[in-house]
Amino acid sequence: MILSDRQYPMLEVFYKMATDGYMSIEEAHVWDQRPFRSMLIRKWVEYKANRGFRITKEGRAAWTNYHQTDIIRKNPSAPLTAYFDPAAYGIAAKKQRLHVVSRRAA
Repeated sequence: MILSDRQYPMLEVFYKMATDGYMSIEEAHVWDQRPFRSMLIRKWVEYKANRGFRITKEGRAAWTNYHQTDIIRKNPSAPLTAYFDPAAYGIAAKKQRLHVVSRRAA
């Protein structure tokens, strides 16, 4: 799940409102409508007649997922990304030992 640089702050506004908090149409006019529209399409925000806009369960899940995504590598000893060239920074690349398993004829 990806939040754009506009969606993140807009979703944060709704997330910080109380669970039963609503945003009026008048207040909604203040905000950039691009992230507002995309959140309505994704059903992260909904409109309730005579009450206003509020964050949905899906919106809260998107916010939580964004903040709880694990970015720790499963194997930290694996080489860095191929886009990083250690030689360009004068760093000697570590030599990897290759473990060879021999097969014996039966």
